[in-house]
Amino acid sequence: MTTAVPQLEPSVRGIDFSSNGAVMQVATMLRRFWLIDPETLEGNTVQERFQGAAMKVGSAIAQAPPEERFDDVLWKSRTEFSLLDPPEGVSQPEDDEQGAGPLFTEFRQMIYGTCNHIFWDVYQSLENAVAEEEMAPEIGEFNPPNTTVMILRTSVDEAPEIDHLLATDTFFYPLWIAPDVKLSLTVDEAENILEEDGETWTKALWVREGKTVTLTPKETGERKDRVAAVLVLGLCEPRSPPKRPLIDNTIGMSRMKLEDARHDKTREDGPESWPESDHLARAIFLQAGDAVESCTFDQDYDDSGDATTPDNAKNAKSHDAPLYSPLPGNNTIRILVIEPGSPDDEIRTKLEVVNLEENPVYEAISYTWGDPEDKTLLRCNSSTVPIPCNLERALRRLRYTNRPRHIWADSVCINQEDIPERGQQVSIMRNIYRLAKRVLVWLGLDTQGHATTAFQAVCDIVRAWRPEGDRIGFQGYASILEPMNDDQLASIRASVDGKAWEALKTLYETNYFRRFWIIQELALGQSAVVIWGDHHISWGLVGICASWMMTAGWSFSPTNPIMAAYNAFLIHVLPLAKRSGISMFSKLDLSVVLGTTMGVFDSTDARDRIYALLGMSFAGNDPDNELLVQPDYSQNLSAVYTQATRKVLQQDQHLRVLSTVQHGPELDIDSEYPSWVPRWDQKSYADPLGLRDEQGFYANGGELFSPSPSAFPDPTTLVLAGLECGVISYVSEEPLKETGMLASSTHNHALHTLFGELNDEAKQFRASWSATLEKFTLFGSSSPEAQAEYVNHPEARTVLVTSQPGKYNMRMSTEFTRGERAQGDHLGEFMLHYRERVGWIFEMDDGRVGLGPAAAREGDVVVVLFGGVVPFVLRGYEDESGNKFWRLVGECFVPELMQGEAVEMAGLLAEGKFKRYGNGSLGLTPPDHDEADPRLERKVGENGVCEFVIR
Repeated sequence: MTTAVPQLEPSVRGIDFSSNGAVMQVATMLRRFWLIDPETLEGNTVQERFQGAAMKVGSAIAQAPPEERFDDVLWKSRTEFSLLDPPEGVSQPEDDEQGAGPLFTEFRQMIYGTCNHIFWDVYQSLENAVAEEEMAPEIGEFNPPNTTVMILRTSVDEAPEIDHLLATDTFFYPLWIAPDVKLSLTVDEAENILEEDGETWTKALWVREGKTVTLTPKETGERKDRVAAVLVLGLCEPRSPPKRPLIDNTIGMSRMKLEDARHDKTREDGPESWPESDHLARAIFLQAGDAVESCTFDQDYDDSGDATTPDNAKNAKSHDAPLYSPLPGNNTIRILVIEPGSPDDEIRTKLEVVNLEENPVYEAISYTWGDPEDKTLLRCNSSTVPIPCNLERALRRLRYTNRPRHIWADSVCINQEDIPERGQQVSIMRNIYRLAKRVLVWLGLDTQGHATTAFQAVCDIVRAWRPEGDRIGFQGYASILEPMNDDQLASIRASVDGKAWEALKTLYETNYFRRFWIIQELALGQSAVVIWGDHHISWGLVGICASWMMTAGWSFSPTNPIMAAYNAFLIHVLPLAKRSGISMFSKLDLSVVLGTTMGVFDSTDARDRIYALLGMSFAGNDPDNELLVQPDYSQNLSAVYTQATRKVLQQDQHLRVLSTVQHGPELDIDSEYPSWVPRWDQKSYADPLGLRDEQGFYANGGELFSPSPSAFPDPTTLVLAGLECGVISYVSEEPLKETGMLASSTHNHALHTLFGELNDEAKQFRASWSATLEKFTLFGSSSPEAQAEYVNHPEARTVLVTSQPGKYNMRMSTEFTRGERAQGDHLGEFMLHYRERVGWIFEMDDGRVGLGPAAAREGDVVVVLFGGVVPFVLRGYEDESGNKFWRLVGECFVPELMQGEAVEMAGLLAEGKFKRYGNGSLGLTPPDHDEADPRLERKVGENGVCEFVIR
């Protein structure tokens, strides 16, 4: 028998990522960032300018037609940004020699660091290729952040050949090449020509360690002595110590030492990190701005100019005018002017009508209304208006003693009795909060005297957790998300004692952090101050502290975790998904946020679960142009939810929103809601598996949902195409809940199969923080003792395994008390909780097992719907005319259906357009632009394709 000898990988390889939409977006954004003049961007800090540009550039890429998406020439002809000419900036060669000058500004450094996203993907692609081709030895480990920058300059003489010895496996990615330069990169006589266009921007080159790279700028133009190219290098960990010391790296007329940029691995046991984790960890601190530097509370904030100017107040109504007159325009609002007074004086106010286009100066208050019956009268103009008592206490606290204060507060500035006005004002809520000078977060009175202790604990935690030195250039952000050990926690334990911890719990358990509207209000505000009784602190610090509790701080108090901090954490990081340069920039869909917040936030009016998010930018919702739906408080709840679901399906062009449909233990066939409409006003029974499109499931095998008019024949019907996969023949008598089930061993084998698949690291694709739900699976329990019994069961331990990006052990069971949703090890690792009365194990007629919704019953059909990344359970019915229709029972998980197996069996996976990896996962290559997409031409009746009329 002959044993195959693994071949050595070549010295240089090109890894094409043109079929990876997420990486193409990142690469295109960075290339365009490099051309933008950062001095012309809006924002007071580098971070603000970077984030603002990321939103605009990334969204423009995602929303452009496919044929124009990556066309830089077209973009440059249309862009609103001021571009640099020459793009490298005006500098002398020596300016950048020591890593300074225009090529190494803070803005440019942020661009270079974001290349980690590209390197992580090409690294994974290369790893897969090496494994499949049985090449040896393996490539070095890639642990970002681990990048350096190579600047190539031309000289006045003949273009030099530059030899560069590599100490590690290295990725080369050209961020910019001069239009009239061809760059030759040669390794072992294998030459790669890099140019301004062509394939250069769609691939990175990987070179083995120990090789000498020869770089030759070949200039065709007449201009000399300038930057010819900017390459960003991704450095892997050394596979072996270098045989020779690094040589002096001469690059044209500049000199840099590669060893100075080598990755410094400070922790031998550090976690495997993803660029998304690193980037978001950095953003947690950067978006808080100067508050992180001072890290204190009760600081005076700037109140200069805290009054509307005469021009802005020119529409102000007379003091004797009626309290509410029709607003004169769609951009006009009322501002509440609080007259000065002493603490015990009666509060006197007046309303002024201002136009937002005239930049009035005001602050917006964010607060809870409280009990609808808990009202008091506010003297306003020449009359009185009923307002929540909590607002009256806030106004008394915020009132100045020596000058008026201008506030926007919804309960008084909007005529609550005027239904059309309520809808119109909600539609411009984005601008109201975005243009406010400051958002004032009112938590209420500090009745227990916890504010000082809690705010001091927040500052102590942030101060101990924040990176030292330059937080923009800090090279180990992802590592700070790893749970701290006792030594690392020592400094925090010294200042945050049991009393302080209880004060923090009181802080995060205030009703304010359960209010649905605050997501938008805090996300849109320029700055926010949290006010609790007589004390105040920056919202950024409160958000950072919550992020610590949900990541690094898990081990601080394992027997008494502050689960309520999840809401503050979610609010703090949610806006970052669009501003951080991660994955698909505009793919923070409304369906994702709605599903994530079910049962976590409260709203007095359930319609506000849609309306309260419309001011935020999501895929398909551009509040600066047109809202996804128009707020209309004259519609009932079912009409609002049905309309929103239809619009989400039309805009998303996928079926993720259907994963949030959860009927509970019974399917209510008499409900006024169509079965395919989620009940966002109710608590979710389980975190949806298919809520995101990047979590690794691909049941539809790339088959598309085309939102044509025929998909919505009437307001309550949804028509979808798909495949029938089998009938449920058995459903377990009891759900996955609490204890006893494992002890009976009834479903041990099924459990092992199901959760082994759910947590198989090899089958989980790369996903951004906002696209991963299924990293951990655990049954929820209201009893810590029962929870401990379950977690410690030997069968459970074999399937309850952690997954990348963190290498962590199982947490203490007490951290999962009450089965509540909680944050995992890393940003982006949510735990999947199948709570009480949820998650029946079922068996199909062909013997396959699955995990289904609580309402699943024998006779239900498991289907794969085109556009859905997970399978679904449907139940058949007939109407009075004998026409068959279906009701949606919910999503399900069947291991043999999660990677397009049903689509492949039906013969719908086009030859050459898909690839099966060794672990069974599916990779798809989209058709070329000039090819007809067969997925848009599927016909019912061919290849087993069925039409499902769902009501």
